[in-house]
Amino acid sequence: MTASSALHISLSDVASLARVQRAVVSMWRTRFRSKERPFPAPVTQTGGQELFDAHEVAAWLVETGHGNNPQAHDDLAAFAVLADGRREDPLAFQALTSLLTLLAMSGEPFPHWDSEDLLDLADEHDPDDELLYRELEAVQADLPVLARFASELADAAFNPAAAFELLMANRFRAGLRSHTDTALTDEAARLVAGIAVELASGLPETPLFADPSDGGSDLLLALAAALGDAADATLVTRSGGGDTARLVRRRLRVHGISGRTLTVDPSGEFGIDGAAVHLAHYPSPGRPGMTPVEILTAVDQTVLQMDDRQRGVVLAPAAVLADVLPKGESREARAGLIREGRVRAIVRLPEGLLRSKPRQALALWVLGPAHPDVPIADRWTVVADLTGEKLDPGTVQDLISDVAASLGSQEQVRAHSFRFARPVLTRVILPGSTALTAAAHAAPPVPAPRGAAAALRADQLLEGLSSGTPQDSLSRYSVEPTPDGGTRRRPRPLGSLVEEGLVKYVPGTRLAEGTAGAAGSVPIYGTPELLGTQPRGTRRMELLDFYAHVVDRRTEPGDVVFCTSPQAAAFVDTEGGAVVQYPARVLRVDKTKQSGLLPDLVAADINAQADTPGSWRRWPVRQIPADPGPEVSGFLLELDAQRAQARARLKQLDELTTLVLDGVAGGTVTVTATDAPMEGNT
Repeated sequence: MTASSALHISLSDVASLARVQRAVVSMWRTRFRSKERPFPAPVTQTGGQELFDAHEVAAWLVETGHGNNPQAHDDLAAFAVLADGRREDPLAFQALTSLLTLLAMSGEPFPHWDSEDLLDLADEHDPDDELLYRELEAVQADLPVLARFASELADAAFNPAAAFELLMANRFRAGLRSHTDTALTDEAARLVAGIAVELASGLPETPLFADPSDGGSDLLLALAAALGDAADATLVTRSGGGDTARLVRRRLRVHGISGRTLTVDPSGEFGIDGAAVHLAHYPSPGRPGMTPVEILTAVDQTVLQMDDRQRGVVLAPAAVLADVLPKGESREARAGLIREGRVRAIVRLPEGLLRSKPRQALALWVLGPAHPDVPIADRWTVVADLTGEKLDPGTVQDLISDVAASLGSQEQVRAHSFRFARPVLTRVILPGSTALTAAAHAAPPVPAPRGAAAALRADQLLEGLSSGTPQDSLSRYSVEPTPDGGTRRRPRPLGSLVEEGLVKYVPGTRLAEGTAGAAGSVPIYGTPELLGTQPRGTRRMELLDFYAHVVDRRTEPGDVVFCTSPQAAAFVDTEGGAVVQYPARVLRVDKTKQSGLLPDLVAADINAQADTPGSWRRWPVRQIPADPGPEVSGFLLELDAQRAQARARLKQLDELTTLVLDGVAGGTVTVTATDAPMEGNT
């Protein structure tokens, strides 16, 4: 590397550069001290830490062959710091992030440019000084040195965006306490991003994603990664000319993410029209010292401007969002927010999600539409406490499913199989004298059914069970071995079957919130039905609503309804005419082609992939001989019909069992034997 920057490196960073343990570097210093090529001597000391000439160290590693990184010289800038004491200089940090952004925007390397040329290039790409011109002008005298180091850093990290993240995560935060104190772990950022994506999927139109906090960018960056390159999403950041706001815009720009700015008044007031998902973390880098009241006021500003087309997820200390607050302004402010009805879920998260404060617990709120049609006394909030849990992929997925369910109707919430959360009456948690998530650990009370109504319903169920015994129609079939042992066709990936037109892929339909109900002529099938948490046919919609709001994409008899997350699951819709709710989808076997594909076999092979990661297009599907005969088809149809009858009978038995247990426990019903002999009879 010619005309390289003067760089220093510590022993711990030497270990990272060489890809060895820290003790190995100490051993090199001792073992090779008297050799012909000793380990380089330290050149200075800062705060008790020895620093070495980074280029000498890299040369020593390459020439002696020590370590596990033969490209140590090329990677050097990613582990070293400038030698002129700029490690803790905020101006240098701002200038380096600006230079990396300029490098990404211009595509021009500038290791040997002078200050005037660099400022001209900055003016060309940032003529309104919204991103970086001011930061470069502030260090005009040192621009060539900083530009050379920025180029080296981008080369070492392979691109400007990765180099930018190195600065944010590892190198120059020692002098930027606001960023250090508020930095989230990747797990925390991914969790909030995953919830935001899930909330967006329930909206009828593509929303904006807005972060109204001052200087927050971790969540938006994680969101962009979760959405992927193909997503047509607009990210909205807070406007302003402060250092933190400009840093956010640079960070998004260096990653190639375009967005809009949001005007926020000094009071915190702002407004967004249309569909939107808000995501924010408080305290933010621009206001790291926010008090509980200030945090709650910032959340309130989001809630005040929300309508039913908007959702939100807010991350803040558990001490503010979930734990017991002292009596006074902060507790009253939190109770007022919850009373408004838009706080739909409260989740206390495990410790360790703040990089600089691993023992501080965070909590999140999920915001959504209130239910004005539900009496205040009957309104509910979903609560969860993940203290001690590890945020592994399974936990995150189940938590996202739980908080997404919190936005449903009362019937949908009752039908959801919660893993971590449970709904509680909002009026129970409003006083705030106990932790808001304490009810997540309590067993829910089971109300006793009313005696007369319970007895009447039990009689109806008993009559149905007594008269609904299925007839034996399977005895006319016999399963026999094939005479010659048969031939087995090799399973084929689903994707190739779709490409050949043997199977048609039909995406699911996004339904607006409140579309599903207990009444209506059009059944709705989705993830709840596939996973068995909701009986088939219990979620329905009116035909007029169907034609008014969604594309006519109903199922046909024999369609395979399936989902990929949280696990693979599938069933065959034998009747057709149903709406398949996204993220569930449909596979339709082309019956005009002799492909040997049976819908039941396709569904069985998908269900066999429940624990197999990867794309559904790679799932293997078996085929049978092109003409299996009418007996095979008839037998399978009869089996499907009897399975449906068995499911209906099992549902009746479950309801009757629950009815009797709750009634007996509550003292409202009893059971007598109708065939017992009467007194006086023999």
